[in-house]
Amino acid sequence: MSFQPEFCYEHKRENFDGCRHPNDEWRGALTIHGLWPERNDGSWPATCSEEAFDPAVINELGRERFEQHWPNVKFPPSSPEYDDFWVHEWTKHGTCSGLSQKDYFESALESYVATPALVKMAEGAKVPKKELISAYGGSNMVALVCDARRYLSEVRVCIGKDSDGKATGRIPCNEGVLREASCSEDEVYISTFPHVGVE
Repeated sequence: MSFQPEFCYEHKRENFDGCRHPNDEWRGALTIHGLWPERNDGSWPATCSEEAFDPAVINELGRERFEQHWPNVKFPPSSPEYDDFWVHEWTKHGTCSGLSQKDYFESALESYVATPALVKMAEGAKVPKKELISAYGGSNMVALVCDARRYLSEVRVCIGKDSDGKATGRIPCNEGVLREASCSEDEVYISTFPHVGVE
Protein backbone atom coordinates (compact mmCIF):
# COMPACT_ATOMS: atom_id res chain seq x y z
CA MET A 1 0.00 0.00 0.00
CA SER A 2 1.24 3.49 -0.84
CA PHE A 3 1.27 6.70 1.17
CA GLN A 4 0.30 9.33 -1.39
CA PRO A 5 1.66 12.42 0.44
CA GLU A 6 5.17 10.93 0.34
CA PHE A 7 4.75 9.75 -3.26
CA CYS A 8 3.72 13.28 -4.19
CA TYR A 9 6.65 14.78 -2.33
CA GLU A 10 9.09 12.48 -4.11
CA HIS A 11 7.50 13.42 -7.47
CA LYS A 12 6.77 17.08 -6.76
CA ARG A 13 8.44 18.24 -9.99
CA GLU A 14 5.93 16.24 -12.05
CA ASN A 15 3.04 18.29 -10.61
CA PHE A 16 0.61 15.35 -10.77
CA ASP A 17 -3.10 16.15 -10.72
CA GLY A 18 -3.89 13.98 -7.70
CA CYS A 19 -1.09 15.64 -5.77
CA ARG A 20 -2.48 19.10 -6.47
CA HIS A 21 -6.07 17.99 -5.75
CA PRO A 22 -5.82 15.08 -3.30
CA ASN A 23 -8.76 13.22 -1.87
CA ASP A 24 -9.01 14.24 1.82
CA GLU A 25 -8.84 10.58 2.87
CA TRP A 26 -5.35 10.18 1.37
CA ARG A 27 -3.91 12.57 3.98
CA GLY A 28 -4.06 9.98 6.71
CA ALA A 29 -4.68 6.72 4.89
CA LEU A 30 -2.59 4.57 2.62
CA THR A 31 -3.99 3.46 -0.71
CA ILE A 32 -3.65 0.22 -2.62
CA HIS A 33 -0.57 -0.13 -4.77
CA GLY A 34 -1.34 -3.62 -6.01
CA LEU A 35 -1.86 -7.27 -5.22
CA TRP A 36 0.63 -9.76 -6.54
CA PRO A 37 1.48 -13.39 -6.03
CA GLU A 38 4.83 -13.94 -4.37
CA ARG A 39 6.99 -16.99 -3.87
CA ASN A 40 8.36 -17.93 -0.43
CA ASP A 41 11.82 -16.70 -1.45
CA GLY A 42 10.46 -13.20 -2.09
CA SER A 43 10.52 -13.40 -5.89
CA TRP A 44 7.36 -13.16 -7.97
CA PRO A 45 6.15 -14.12 -11.42
CA ALA A 46 5.25 -11.35 -13.86
CA THR A 47 3.21 -10.95 -17.05
CA CYS A 48 1.95 -14.52 -17.26
CA SER A 49 -0.52 -14.06 -20.13
CA GLU A 50 -1.51 -11.59 -22.81
CA GLU A 51 -5.07 -11.16 -21.54
CA ALA A 52 -5.90 -7.49 -22.05
CA PHE A 53 -7.23 -5.31 -19.24
CA ASP A 54 -11.02 -4.90 -19.33
CA PRO A 55 -12.15 -1.46 -18.08
CA ALA A 56 -15.71 -2.78 -17.73
CA VAL A 57 -14.55 -4.68 -14.63
CA ILE A 58 -13.63 -1.42 -12.89
CA ASN A 59 -17.05 0.04 -13.64
CA GLU A 60 -18.79 -3.15 -12.49
CA LEU A 61 -16.98 -3.16 -9.14
CA GLY A 62 -17.48 0.58 -8.63
CA ARG A 63 -15.10 3.09 -10.16
CA GLU A 64 -15.48 5.38 -7.13
CA ARG A 65 -14.04 2.64 -4.89
CA PHE A 66 -10.96 2.50 -7.10
CA GLU A 67 -10.59 6.28 -7.26
CA GLN A 68 -10.63 6.45 -3.46
CA HIS A 69 -8.69 3.32 -2.43
CA TRP A 70 -6.57 2.54 -5.54
CA PRO A 71 -6.05 5.92 -7.23
CA ASN A 72 -3.81 6.95 -10.07
CA VAL A 73 -2.65 10.35 -8.82
CA LYS A 74 -0.76 11.06 -12.03
CA PHE A 75 -3.92 11.94 -13.97
CA PRO A 76 -7.37 13.38 -13.27
CA PRO A 77 -10.14 10.74 -13.22
CA SER A 78 -11.52 12.20 -16.46
CA SER A 79 -8.27 11.47 -18.32
CA PRO A 80 -8.17 8.53 -20.75
CA GLU A 81 -4.83 7.66 -19.08
CA TYR A 82 -6.33 7.31 -15.60
CA ASP A 83 -6.79 3.55 -16.01
CA ASP A 84 -3.09 3.04 -16.88
CA PHE A 85 -2.18 2.15 -13.30
CA TRP A 86 -4.76 -0.66 -13.19
CA VAL A 87 -3.73 -1.80 -16.67
CA HIS A 88 -0.16 -2.11 -15.40
CA GLU A 89 -1.14 -3.98 -12.23
CA TRP A 90 -3.36 -6.43 -14.13
CA THR A 91 -0.80 -7.03 -16.89
CA LYS A 92 2.19 -7.49 -14.60
CA HIS A 93 0.64 -9.14 -11.55
CA GLY A 94 -3.01 -10.00 -12.09
CA THR A 95 -2.27 -12.25 -15.05
CA CYS A 96 -0.15 -14.39 -12.69
CA SER A 97 -2.79 -14.62 -9.95
CA GLY A 98 -4.83 -17.42 -11.53
CA LEU A 99 -7.91 -15.24 -11.04
CA SER A 100 -10.34 -13.66 -13.44
CA GLN A 101 -10.00 -9.89 -13.71
CA LYS A 102 -13.11 -9.38 -11.62
CA ASP A 103 -11.86 -11.72 -8.89
CA TYR A 104 -8.37 -10.20 -8.97
CA PHE A 105 -9.52 -6.60 -8.58
CA GLU A 106 -12.23 -7.53 -6.09
CA SER A 107 -9.68 -9.46 -3.99
CA ALA A 108 -7.39 -6.43 -3.98
CA LEU A 109 -10.18 -4.08 -2.88
CA GLU A 110 -11.40 -6.49 -0.20
CA SER A 111 -7.82 -6.88 1.09
CA TYR A 112 -7.50 -3.14 1.72
CA VAL A 113 -6.00 -2.70 5.19
CA ALA A 114 -7.27 0.24 7.21
CA THR A 115 -4.53 2.68 8.15
CA PRO A 116 -3.95 2.98 11.90
CA ALA A 117 -5.22 6.23 13.43
CA LEU A 118 -1.75 7.20 14.61
CA VAL A 119 -0.75 7.88 10.95
CA LYS A 120 -3.44 10.53 10.51
CA MET A 121 -2.76 11.94 13.96
CA ALA A 122 0.93 12.34 13.09
CA GLU A 123 0.47 14.13 9.74
CA GLY A 124 3.51 16.35 9.27
CA ALA A 125 5.19 14.84 12.33
CA LYS A 126 6.73 11.51 13.32
CA VAL A 127 5.74 8.33 15.13
CA PRO A 128 7.84 5.68 16.89
CA LYS A 129 8.52 2.89 14.42
CA LYS A 130 7.73 0.24 17.04
CA GLU A 131 4.26 1.73 17.58
CA LEU A 132 3.55 1.79 13.86
CA ILE A 133 4.66 -1.82 13.43
CA SER A 134 2.53 -2.84 16.40
CA ALA A 135 -0.49 -1.00 14.97
CA TYR A 136 -0.17 -3.13 11.83
CA GLY A 137 -0.11 -6.37 13.81
CA GLY A 138 3.52 -6.86 14.77
CA SER A 139 6.93 -7.37 13.22
CA ASN A 140 6.01 -10.50 11.24
CA MET A 141 2.89 -8.92 9.73
CA VAL A 142 4.25 -5.84 7.97
CA ALA A 143 7.23 -4.39 6.13
CA LEU A 144 7.47 -0.60 6.42
CA VAL A 145 9.14 1.02 3.41
CA CYS A 146 10.61 4.49 3.78
CA ASP A 147 12.18 7.06 1.49
CA ALA A 148 15.55 8.18 2.86
CA ARG A 149 15.14 5.49 5.55
CA ARG A 150 12.66 7.58 7.57
CA TYR A 151 9.74 8.98 5.46
CA LEU A 152 6.85 6.51 5.27
CA SER A 153 6.31 5.59 1.64
CA GLU A 154 4.73 2.13 1.59
CA VAL A 155 3.35 -0.54 3.86
CA ARG A 156 3.61 -4.11 2.62
CA VAL A 157 1.33 -6.74 4.10
CA CYS A 158 0.71 -10.35 3.13
CA ILE A 159 -2.60 -11.90 2.15
CA GLY A 160 -3.47 -15.60 2.18
CA LYS A 161 -5.45 -17.33 -0.54
CA ASP A 162 -7.92 -20.18 -0.71
CA SER A 163 -7.83 -23.16 -3.07
CA ASP A 164 -9.43 -21.01 -5.78
CA GLY A 165 -6.74 -18.34 -5.41
CA LYS A 166 -9.05 -15.75 -3.82
CA ALA A 167 -7.78 -13.62 -0.96
CA THR A 168 -8.61 -14.89 2.54
CA GLY A 169 -7.18 -12.17 4.76
CA ARG A 170 -3.87 -11.17 6.29
CA ILE A 171 -1.23 -13.73 7.16
CA PRO A 172 2.31 -13.44 8.55
CA CYS A 173 4.79 -12.34 5.89
CA ASN A 174 7.68 -14.51 4.77
CA GLU A 175 11.29 -13.43 5.20
CA GLY A 176 11.48 -12.29 1.57
CA VAL A 177 8.81 -9.65 2.19
CA LEU A 178 10.09 -8.68 5.64
CA ARG A 179 13.54 -8.00 4.16
CA GLU A 180 11.95 -5.26 2.02
CA ALA A 181 11.47 -3.09 5.12
CA SER A 182 13.63 0.03 4.82
CA CYS A 183 12.61 2.32 7.69
CA SER A 184 15.89 2.05 9.57
CA GLU A 185 15.47 4.85 12.10
CA ASP A 186 13.58 4.61 15.39
CA GLU A 187 11.02 7.20 14.29
CA VAL A 188 9.03 7.34 11.05
CA TYR A 189 8.04 10.68 9.51
CA ILE A 190 4.49 11.07 8.17
CA SER A 191 4.54 13.47 5.22
CA THR A 192 1.93 15.99 4.16
CA PHE A 193 0.99 16.86 0.60
CA PRO A 194 3.67 19.25 -0.69
CA HIS A 195 1.64 21.80 -2.64
CA VAL A 196 -2.09 21.30 -2.23
CA GLY A 197 -4.14 23.87 -4.11
CA VAL A 198 -1.25 25.16 -6.23
CA GLU A 199 -2.20 25.57 -9.88
